[in-house]
Amino acid sequence: MKIKEFFNLVLGVVKDWHVIVTLVVMLFVMWAANFIITYRKKPRKGKKGKKAAPAPAPKPAEEKTEEKKEEEASE
Repeated sequence: MKIKEFFNLVLGVVKDWHVIVTLVVMLFVMWAANFIITYRKKPRKGKKGKKAAPAPAPKPAEEKTEEKKEEEASE
């Protein structure tokens, strides 16, 4: 087989629609597999402008009883 005949054969194979479709499908599958492997969920961004105010801490039961005792004593 001469080089000119070889190039004509290769060109005929590359121009065939089966080869082109197969190449496109394989590239898509490789892109999808790469995307799935390297996919990482982006962290959520908090809403700007709205900050939750810290709730006041409840008083322990002992402090409440002491306050009541002080009030009764002052009366």
